[in-house]
Amino acid sequence: MYIIKEKNNKWILIKKGSKRATKTFSSKAEAIAYAEMKGYKYDIAGTKVDNVIRKAKKKPKVVIPLLIVLFLIIIGVFLYLHFTGNLTTIINSITKKEDKTEEHNHNSTIGEDGIVNELIYDDFQIHFLELGNHYTGDSTYIKAGDIDILIDAGSRTNSAETIKKYVDNYCTDGKLEYVIATHCHQDHVAGFYGNKSGSTRTGILYQYQIGTIIDFALSDINNTVSQGYYDARDYAVSKGAKHYTAAECFNNENGAKNKYQLTDTISFDVLYNYYYFNSAKSTEGEENNYSVCTMFNYNDNHYILTGDLEGEGESKLIDYYDGTNAPKLPHCALYKGGHHGSKTSSTDKLLNAITPSMCCVCCCAGDNEYTYNLEHQFPTQSFINRIAKHTDRVYVTTYYDEKSSEFKSLNGNIVVSSNGEKIAVKGSNNTIKLKDSDWFNEKIYAVPTKNYYDGFRIYQNCTKAKGEYYNESTPDAELRPRRTLPDEWK
Repeated sequence: MYIIKEKNNKWILIKKGSKRATKTFSSKAEAIAYAEMKGYKYDIAGTKVDNVIRKAKKKPKVVIPLLIVLFLIIIGVFLYLHFTGNLTTIINSITKKEDKTEEHNHNSTIGEDGIVNELIYDDFQIHFLELGNHYTGDSTYIKAGDIDILIDAGSRTNSAETIKKYVDNYCTDGKLEYVIATHCHQDHVAGFYGNKSGSTRTGILYQYQIGTIIDFALSDINNTVSQGYYDARDYAVSKGAKHYTAAECFNNENGAKNKYQLTDTISFDVLYNYYYFNSAKSTEGEENNYSVCTMFNYNDNHYILTGDLEGEGESKLIDYYDGTNAPKLPHCALYKGGHHGSKTSSTDKLLNAITPSMCCVCCCAGDNEYTYNLEHQFPTQSFINRIAKHTDRVYVTTYYDEKSSEFKSLNGNIVVSSNGEKIAVKGSNNTIKLKDSDWFNEKIYAVPTKNYYDGFRIYQNCTKAKGEYYNESTPDAELRPRRTLPDEWK
């Protein structure tokens, strides 16, 4: 038994019956704390608190064994869930709940096909860009983790600033790890070299640090467009960029690869094209058939982009991936509509092989830039009839408003994204399917011709390419839908 008492303005701990203090303290609290720590039985002299002997609290000796037992139980449950497969189920359930929460917070909806509307996932994104004018062209920005990729930079030199302004929202380090120029047409490469004012160049290849450039192996073009692109490419190479042709990539030559691993789970393939190695001059598509073709892969989802590859090139592409020379092309979650949705691309042979779940088209819908035939203006009736056999998820960036003579957003900048499992789509203007859009269903004035194509009659809606559009006062003009709804979409 110990006594805690005050002596000479100090507090002492003294064993009962002893004349010498065991220890001296500056305060009563310190003396009590010490006695508690030592486990001494003690009383405080001069107090009547309970008038009982205090005993320091000791930790029960059973605590450590109990902790060990609890730990073994947790390990046992974990192993049981793992080997029965229930652990994965629980994790997936939690993930799905998080996804649903994310979707709910973004006012998104899930279609019957499982594709999420009005949502953008962070992991992997493909952006189909509007280009700042009424000219049809291509520019596709892709973000895979921290890797930034730009495929094409159309449609005109002034598109460079529009593209850069958009890309800078996502590419924050000023570096494009990969740039791909599919073929040497103005509507695909003009933004790479851009405009020049004194020593200032607006072109993408001048504005960013470039890691690797992959472009067309052959070209029959020799003009200011091609020279502007080559000069810009040479500038990027002089600043450290690596340059490979698609042929070098496909053949794994000179340091190039036919598969580039972007993250642990995301990659892209440079696909085969017969016209990497052979002239396309005698083909209907000519320069278009030189297009670099790529397939992006994220887990089991695949995304195919074929530039402006025409029917001849598509046929040879599918012939190569026949299951003998190479594995057949897989079902693709996304197909970028070939050649802006032209009548000569996106053939049944290609579409039947890749069976796309979704299709995005980069064009200025309805502009008469190339033709006065209504059904042949992008996206063409022939393209619509063929893609409708596979999906009604068709989205278009821009359209031309004949009434105001202005280009306007149809879906706007279209973002297709994935978290590795689900796929989502969101347009900056809206995410309305083409078949449900006002542009598709609007009635306009057009004059019937005697010509037929793919089984339907051709109408003209203007005097000539780039000419004025017809109206109610035009002789023989009929008020008719701009596009005919395919049976599959009814």
